[in-house]
Amino acid sequence: MIKEIKKKFSKIDNKDKFFIILFTFFPISLILGNLIINLFFLSFSISFFLNFNENKYFIKNKIIYLLSFFFISLLINLIFSLYPINSLPRVIKIFFIILFIIESLRIFQKYNKDFIDNIFLGWSVILVIVILDCYFEIIFGFNTLGYSTPLVGRVASFFGDELVVGAFVYGFSLFFISYLIMQKTNNYIVAISILGVIIVSFLIGERSNFIKLFISIILFTAFAVRTKFFNKILTFLILICLFFVILKFNENYKHRYYEQFKNLYQVNGLTNFYKESQYGAHQDAAIKIFKEFPIFGVGVKNFRYESIKEKYKNLDLKATNSKHTTHPHQIHLELLSETGLFGYVSFIIFILFSLFIGIKNFVKYKNIYQLASILFIFTSLLPFLPSGSFLSTFNSAIFWINFSIMVGLWRNFKV
Repeated sequence: MIKEIKKKFSKIDNKDKFFIILFTFFPISLILGNLIINLFFLSFSISFFLNFNENKYFIKNKIIYLLSFFFISLLINLIFSLYPINSLPRVIKIFFIILFIIESLRIFQKYNKDFIDNIFLGWSVILVIVILDCYFEIIFGFNTLGYSTPLVGRVASFFGDELVVGAFVYGFSLFFISYLIMQKTNNYIVAISILGVIIVSFLIGERSNFIKLFISIILFTAFAVRTKFFNKILTFLILICLFFVILKFNENYKHRYYEQFKNLYQVNGLTNFYKESQYGAHQDAAIKIFKEFPIFGVGVKNFRYESIKEKYKNLDLKATNSKHTTHPHQIHLELLSETGLFGYVSFIIFILFSLFIGIKNFVKYKNIYQLASILFIFTSLLPFLPSGSFLSTFNSAIFWINFSIMVGLWRNFKV
């Protein structure tokens, strides 16, 4: 296999090898931290300029125009930002994202399936190592490097104090499953892999990421896994039984997945949960901030400074004293409170158009790598479910790497 990979790599243009190596090992940057992630995107941008003559063709399409308009909306947002110096780094980051997307388009349109498979092989190997490390930590209480979680009922893996491994697994699992399918792997191995991914996501304890991953895998299985319907239902039932067993015999997981959500299962459950949880307090503050600054918001990364103010308190909420946080833990409310209607509508138009073209392309060409990225983008934008900060380095990196796959695999690219 290694000889075959070397042979395929030797056929790649020398000027493209740097980008492809970085792209293949991109998941490692997420483990190493924000500085390395930013260095990766800076390197992608350098590759864009080195290949500018080829990239000029890919600049001229509606997706890049719409993404650029979203970037312009953030530049305008700086004028109205309460703390523009605080907002500036994240706004500039979107510029480098645009260059990365354009360079990704060029690469993916230039090379064939073998090249794509090698990238996802690399991602799959990294993901499997992380998943095995998670299982190791679940069993022994610390991971293979000796890290342990700072919070009961959660798993840290290689990320140490940053409890984000669930987002990592969510971001790359569908590509791993897609790779297995594309290599015509035995259906039983695919099924075991799907079970292993979903179970580890559940045990990691990041509830929102688990729900999103579960929804995306159910949809992915329906469209991409070619096996009898009975086998799909059987796999699903096995999962449900395993979840109930875990909740029955493990008090930590029972508390995290059931006790903290008991209100939801009662009369007026959603309302009561909203009134008593920190999520309700965060989101209530975001709604009030949006009403106060409806057009341009308070500026990117400024929710943390505005939400602390007394005027956003709501005495009807039990956790109102906990309303202050770095972001409202909901992507739509984050954009509305920090970028206002102008930034939010710019983003929604851009992303809905991208999803429309992506889905249309998948229906015609049935590329399951593209389906994997479409489902990630779709589930990551689900309303109501909590989320990490969309514009933060870690979360935005996973989002944009998925987006680059969705648009990079378009056939008949000019739109």
